[in-house]
Formats: sequence, structure tokens, C-alpha cells
Amino acid sequence: MANPVNVIEILGPGCARCHETDRVVRHIVEQDHIACTVKKVESIDRMVELGVLRTPAIAIDGVVVHQGSIPKSEDVRRLLGLS
Repeated sequence: MANPVNVIEILGPGCARCHETDRVVRHIVEQDHIACTVKKVESIDRMVELGVLRTPAIAIDGVVVHQGSIPKSEDVRRLLGLS
């Protein structure tokens, strides 16, 4: 991976789609042995701060990289620079 990831935030109000996004991201982090923190964030204030318009959303080190759908495993790997 070119740039190490410190924090991955899964942003959303706690709906089923947000929980599934959290599950997919955590699975890839564990499977690929990525040393980072994964946080499930339900704070509207944090979503506004990051400019999230659609949930579920994923932010890597404070930058929103995905929003509005449940990502596939290969999408998460691409976002993390693994493929």
C-alpha cells in the first residue's frame, strides 16, 4: 500500500446499509491485516463536517472516499490502495 491508513470512518445513522458497509470494511481490514482504526460514526455533526451528502459513507483519514451505497469488497480494496 502506497500510503498507510490511520483511521477509517464508516459514517451513517445506523441503518442496515451502514452496518453492512461497516461489516465489509472491517472484513477487508482484518483479512488484509491492515493496521488501522475503524470507527462507526453516527454523529450528524461529523457527517456535516466532512460534507457527507449520502450514507453510508466511508472516510479515510478525514477524506470522504465513498458515499451512497454499500461498497463491494473489491471497491474497499481499491479505496485502500490494495488493488
